[in-house]
Amino acid sequence: MTSLGSTLVLKLLSDRPVNDSRYGVYSHRLEVGGQPLWLVSGASNTGGAVLRQFFDDDELQTLSEQLHPATESPFSYYPLLNPGERFPVNDPHLVPRLSPRPENPTDFLHGLLESMARIEAKGYALLQVLGAARVQQIYTTGGGAANAAWTQIRSRILGMVPQPPACTEAAYGCALLCSFL
Repeated sequence: MTSLGSTLVLKLLSDRPVNDSRYGVYSHRLEVGGQPLWLVSGASNTGGAVLRQFFDDDELQTLSEQLHPATESPFSYYPLLNPGERFPVNDPHLVPRLSPRPENPTDFLHGLLESMARIEAKGYALLQVLGAARVQQIYTTGGGAANAAWTQIRSRILGMVPQPPACTEAAYGCALLCSFL
């Protein structure tokens, strides 16, 4: 599950715990039918708060409708509000990379969304390297889940279609996970 809120949070249901303080990865133990499962989690400092630094709701809606999600953006950013990242890169001094900034705001938004999707993909890959179960399906919650262009970009980069939310509130993710238990 990915929560696209002010930050980018990944949660993966796994048959084994994964805890790695180097990346802030932790596991919560769950019990399903008498069998243990773990909710493996990691959180990046990228996310919607970075987008809010540059765009309001109307701009995000309008610009998202104008971009071409099937086309790869030529821009490679590491969108952060402030220096420092915890997952999937542990670097307390990582400087936000938000340039070059194109004149066209649609191109800038496209680059930001695609860069966040690449961070998400790296996060899921890292969870697997650390020993979590393989990602089979991604459910999405949070405000960013309602952005169709971002969903299409994420599909292309993740190699699977993130499932649309029944509700975009981040708390819905916890309720969804509980429904699997």
